[in-house]
Amino acid sequence: MPVIHIETFKSDDDKKAHLVSEITKLFCDQMNLKPEQIHVVFDEYEPNNWATGGKLWSRM
Repeated sequence: MPVIHIETFKSDDDKKAHLVSEITKLFCDQMNLKPEQIHVVFDEYEPNNWATGGKLWSRM
């Protein structure tokens, strides 16, 4: 039972649904699993809660 964690900025449900569908297909094909065995968890952040290179994304 894979649990796939995705950390990202907030996104709309249509984009997440498409990503979940593609990830699930990939895991099923490559690991010989059933879709109901795949779990995907989104941890979504606002750009002011993420920094790269010493700068907040909200200020880039």
